[in-house]
Amino acid sequence: MINLSWELLFAVGAALLGAAIIFGLVRYYRRDRRNDAVTEAATREEYLHPDRYERSEDQYRDKARPT
Repeated sequence: MINLSWELLFAVGAALLGAAIIFGLVRYYRRDRRNDAVTEAATREEYLHPDRYERSEDQYRDKARPT
């Protein structure tokens, strides 16, 4: 009997990696693009003014639409 454990492990790993990539692509293309402007503004605020962002974080969260 031929030992195929490594070959089977590689095939299963490749299948899992492919499934993860497909899952990520589907999530990326089905995202709500209306939130992009809000998240960009929040990120910019967090990097430029981290002390002020702590107070305004809830405002940005309220502007974002739930997905």
